[in-house]
Amino acid sequence: MKILWLTARSFTDLCSTTQQALIHGLLNDGFEVQLINGDEHVPVEEEGFVHTTLSRSSRRGFQASSLASNMVQWLEKNQLDSSKTIAVVEWRVARRIAPTLNRLGIRWMLMDRSPPADAGLLGWLQWRSWRKAWSIAREQDVLGFVVSPAHKRFVDLEIGHKKTSILPAGVDLNLFKPMKKHEALTMVYHGRLDRHRGIMAAVMLAHKAHQGGVEINLKLIGEGDATTDLHSIASEVDYIEVKDKMEQAKVAQEIAACHIGILPMPKRTAWVLASPLKRSEYLASGLCVFGVDHEGHRLEHEMPWFVLAAQEDFHEVGLEYLKNFTTHDNVQSLEVRAFAEQHCGWDKAITNLKDGIHRTMADS
Repeated sequence: MKILWLTARSFTDLCSTTQQALIHGLLNDGFEVQLINGDEHVPVEEEGFVHTTLSRSSRRGFQASSLASNMVQWLEKNQLDSSKTIAVVEWRVARRIAPTLNRLGIRWMLMDRSPPADAGLLGWLQWRSWRKAWSIAREQDVLGFVVSPAHKRFVDLEIGHKKTSILPAGVDLNLFKPMKKHEALTMVYHGRLDRHRGIMAAVMLAHKAHQGGVEINLKLIGEGDATTDLHSIASEVDYIEVKDKMEQAKVAQEIAACHIGILPMPKRTAWVLASPLKRSEYLASGLCVFGVDHEGHRLEHEMPWFVLAAQEDFHEVGLEYLKNFTTHDNVQSLEVRAFAEQHCGWDKAITNLKDGIHRTMADS
C-alpha cells in the first residue's frame, strides 16, 4: 500500500519531528511513502520512501494555498493506482486537494498536528482554512487525526466531527537522553521565539530570579518575531543566551546539558489543545519541567519534577521553585528519563496511524 503524504509543513521546522517519526513508522511496517511538500530536500533516505518537491509562493499567507494548487496539478498529471493509494492530507492543503482526490477515487485522511497558532489577520485566515478542512472531513465521513483528547473534543464541539483518532506527540528516545549538566542552574526553551508564545515571560522569570539572588541561566533556541529583542536583551546580561534554529541532533545536546525545560505558552486555544513535542524532549533528556498550567501542558500523572503554575502566578511560583531547586539531583533526572521511556515514545501514535490506515482501507 502506498501512502501519499501531502503537507505544507517543512522537514526543516523544529516541529517536523512528528511527521518524520510517523513516516519512519510506516516505512518500518512495509508501507511505501511518497512525501509531497515544498522542501527542495528532506533528510530521509530509506527504501520505500520517495520525496517530491513542488514550488510555492514565498509570501507568508499564500504559501500553503499556492503549494496546494501545485499539488492538485501534480495529482491530475500523475496516474496513481487508487486501489493501492491512501493520502494523508494536512489541513492547510486539504481544502483545495480534497475535491481532486475524491474525483480520482483516492481515499484520504485528514492530519491536524496543531490548529492555527498565529495571531492577527494571518491567524484569522488560517482558522477559516482549518474549519473548512474539518467540515469537508465531516461531510465525507473521513477519518481525522488529532494530537490530544482536548483536541478531539474541540473538533467535535466546533465541527461536529467525531471520527477522529489521537496521535500524541512522542520523542526519539535514542536522540534525546540525559547527559552531563551545566554547573550553573540552567533553564531552556526551544521552538518558535514568538511573543504570543509567552517567551518574554521566561525572560522575566530569569530577571526576577537574579533580582532575588538566584544564580540561573536561560538558554533560548529558535527563531521568531521576538528574536531581535531577545538578542538585544542577551547582549546586556550574561545569564541569557539566544541561539539560532539548529539541527535536531544539536538541539538534543543543548537541552540535555540543562536542568529545567520551560513551557511558557499561555492558555490559548492552540496550546490548550496541543501535545507539545518539547515537553517529551525535555523529559527524555532528564529535565525537570516548569510551565504555565493548562490542559495542553499537563501530564496524566502528577509528578514532583513537573510543576505548572497558573498564568497569573507564573513568576511568583517560578521564583520559589528556582530558589528550592537542587542542581545535582541525578536520581531525579533518572526518574524523569524512566517516565519518558514508559510514556513518551512514538509507539502509540504510530500504532494509531496504522490502525487508521487499515480502517480507511476497510471502509472503502
